[in-house]
Amino acid sequence: MRTLMRGDDTLWRSGRRHVPTEEMPTAMTHADRASIEHFVRGTLGCGCPDEVFLHLVVSRLPPIAGRPPIVQLQVGSRLLIHVVAPPDGATASDWIEQLAANGRAARDRHGYNRFRLVIASPAPLTSAREIEERFARVIAGDEKAHLHLVSRDQLPVGFDLPSQGPQVALDPLRPEAK
Repeated sequence: MRTLMRGDDTLWRSGRRHVPTEEMPTAMTHADRASIEHFVRGTLGCGCPDEVFLHLVVSRLPPIAGRPPIVQLQVGSRLLIHVVAPPDGATASDWIEQLAANGRAARDRHGYNRFRLVIASPAPLTSAREIEERFARVIAGDEKAHLHLVSRDQLPVGFDLPSQGPQVALDPLRPEAK
C-alpha cells in the first residue's frame, strides 16, 4: 500500500525522483496526517517546519534478500524514514547494516536532507545496544542518519508493520531506468 498526502493535486514535483515502489497511491485522511506529524516531531524529535508536512508519502516495501519489510515515509523533500520490525533472530547476519546502508544510499540518491531508521518492536529489544553500535559503525560520521528504537505503540495510527513474508530477489533501491 502507498498513501499519498499533498497540499495540492500534483503527485510528483518536477525535477524530483522519488524512491521507487510498485504500489498505487491511496488517500490519506487529516487524522492520518496529524498522527504522522506527531510521530515525526514528538517521537522522533524532528524539527521540520510546517510546510514540509504538506507532502507526505507512505509506502510499503516488501522483504528482499534477507531484509525485513519496510514502511517508508517521505516527509516533504527533506526527510526519508524507514520503519521496520526487527527480523526473527534480530542478531541475524547484517540486517541492520543493510538497512542503514540502503537508507543512506536512498537518501543521497533522491536528495533528502536526513534519513531516519526506526526499529519498532512490541517489547524492548535485548540487543538494543548491539543494534545501536552496528548502526553507528555503518554511518560513521554521517550526522544526517539517525537510528530510533521505539515501541510499536508509538507508531502513527494505522502504521501497521508488514509481517515477514517470502523474500524477493531484487534490490528495492536500484536506480530507475531512463
